[in-house]
This record gives sequence, C-alpha cells and structure tokens, in this order.
Amino acid sequence: MKLVVITSRFPYPLEKGDKLRLYHQIKELSKNHQITLIALSEHFVPFEHIKHLQYFCANIHILRLRKWHILFNLIRGFLIRMPLQVSYFYAPYLKKTIQNFIQSAQPDHVYCQLIRMAPYVSDLNNPKTLDFQDAFSAGMRRRTQQSPFWLKWFFQLETKRLQNYEQAVFEKFTHCTIISQQDQAALQIPNKEQITIVPNGVDINFFQPNISTARSYDLVFVGNMGYHPNVEAVKFLVHEILPIIKIHLPNVKLLIAGARPTAAVKNLASENVYISGWVGNILTAYQSAKLFIAPLFLGSGQQNKILEAMACGLPCITTPQVNNAIHASVNETIFIAEKAEEFATLAVNLLNDNVLRERIGEQARQFVEQRFGWQSATAILERLFNNSTDLQSV
Repeated sequence: MKLVVITSRFPYPLEKGDKLRLYHQIKELSKNHQITLIALSEHFVPFEHIKHLQYFCANIHILRLRKWHILFNLIRGFLIRMPLQVSYFYAPYLKKTIQNFIQSAQPDHVYCQLIRMAPYVSDLNNPKTLDFQDAFSAGMRRRTQQSPFWLKWFFQLETKRLQNYEQAVFEKFTHCTIISQQDQAALQIPNKEQITIVPNGVDINFFQPNISTARSYDLVFVGNMGYHPNVEAVKFLVHEILPIIKIHLPNVKLLIAGARPTAAVKNLASENVYISGWVGNILTAYQSAKLFIAPLFLGSGQQNKILEAMACGLPCITTPQVNNAIHASVNETIFIAEKAEEFATLAVNLLNDNVLRERIGEQARQFVEQRFGWQSATAILERLFNNSTDLQSV
C-alpha cells in the first residue's frame, strides 16, 4: 500500500510527544507499506535527521514555515475564527503544493497527524485518516480553569473554537484516531465512539532498567521543558513538593531533563535541583534516578514519559489524570497523588525502602511489556487503512 503521511513537524529527533508517536508509527508502517512523508518545519532540518527517516520513507518533502508567515497565519486565523492551534500551522499558499505532492504520490491512503494539518487535506477525496492524538479542546479547557482572570476570556475563546473545529473535521475523514479512551470521552463530538483508540507504545528494547546500583539522583522528571503543562508540573514539584521531602531527606537530588527549558524552569536550579536541558540519550536521564515523579495536572493525551520511566523499572508517582490514560494498577505498578503532601510522603517512603522500590519497578516494567508495544499499536492503524481500501473497491 502507498501511504502519504502529513505532519506539522519533522518527526526526528524525538524531543516532543507528537514526533515520537509518528516516528515509531512510520517505522512500523514502513515494514509493509511505501511511505511518502510531507512535513512542515519552522527550522532548517539537518541532513542527518533527514537521512535517518530515509530508512523508512520512499520520499520526503519538507516545507518551511517562516516566522512572518506564522504571524500572518495567526492574524488571519483569528479573524476567520479558526483555532490558533490550527491557524499557526496553516499557510494557504502551501496547500496547493502539498496537494500536488499527494497527487504525484497516488496514495492508497493519506494519514494526517493532528487537527492542525487537517485544512491541507480535508477536501481531498482520497481515503484518509486523522489522528487527533489528544483532545486539544479538553487540554485548553483545563488551562482556562487555571489561568489568571485577564487571560480566561482568551482561553475560553480558543476552547470553543477547538471544540467546533474538532467536530467539523471529524466529518471529513474516512477514519479518526485518538490516543486514549480518556481523550475520546473528553471530545465534544457526536458519535465520538466511532473514533478508534490507538495508544502509544514504548521501545522496550531501548528503555531498559539500570542494572547498576549507582544513581546520581533521587528523583527525575523528563519532558519537553518548553511545554506549558511540563513547566507548571516542575514548578509545583520544586516549590511545593520538594520542600516537604527535604524535611526528611535534606540532601535529596532532583534532575529535570528535557529540551527547551524556559527561563522559569532554569530559575528552579539549586543545590538540590539540576536542570540538564537537551539530553542526547534520554535513557541516561531515566537510569540516573531512583524514582520518577510527575505532578501533571494540565495537558491531555497519554504521557510517554510515564511509560518510558516504567519500562526503565522506575517506580512512578503521578496524578489520576495521567493514569486514567494507561490504567496501571495503583499501589502495584504506579502511585497516585494529588496534593503536595501526598507526593512527598510517597517519595520519602519509596526512597527509604529499597525493597519496595525494586518490587514496584519490576512490576511497572512487566506492565509496559504486556500492554504497550509499538507493533501492536500500529497494527490498529494498518487495519483501518486496509479497511478503507476494501471499501473503495466495493
């Protein structure tokens, strides 16, 4: 089968969740299908990154989004009531180019990642699948609730526009997918049960437990540190949770690892807190700590960082919202907290109990091995694509 995959970011390197998801999907799909990749990019893509994807793609087209184009896109989108999440990436002058690439590829199916790319292909007659990935409107709604009063109007407006747009594009695709049942339920779309759940996986051959007993840090948080929900999570961790832990463990060490740390994140650095920035091999960050802690209250979707940490045999402490997407057994494969005191108590207990840490880490690893593999997750996509081909031939 010939596939065209269209995305808003070149899916390598893997420093963002959407890039990680698409990269592994392309890698698995390339085993049985010929792939043409069409990717927007705000930045120059180095040849070595392109070369990495050439192993999996027959053709690669990269289209640059210039800064002044983005500004124009946002102004235009606001005036025509398009969500900024979509208008940021939608440049009308690129639409004809993208559709020419698609026509030239003569695909059996078009796979579109995220609603932000839907305007480029929604009017095509090709069989096509849209990956919502997350319920963006739900994430924006939660952000509205936590924003200062002078910004609430803006986030409320964006939430409403996202809800309307998600519903509109749902009708224009042969199939739609989403990352979790929690996100499916959060969409304000009639017949949303028709949206197929395609979870993320974990490369369990790469993410492995550290067989050494040496650990440089007690706690670790990993993520794109320019992403607002991650920024808010580490601020809560450092300002609210860590001081309570330090009462019992004064020398506790926390690693915050991930690309694009904001000034607010960098300012969290202290004797107890190390901000690494971009890490070439993120496995080293996981393997350098005793446990993973993620007080994530904003955002949506399935948190790859949790599954990766569990695959590395790390006990994880996170929120109910995060666990609702993966359904791990509480107090057996994962720990759940909502208040700073609850996070701190769990962390202190785990850090003081080597046997408990090891047992939970082993069970967490087993949970990921049994439930989250990229091969099985991507097979769901393949069935959708094949079903579309069958329908076309009828």
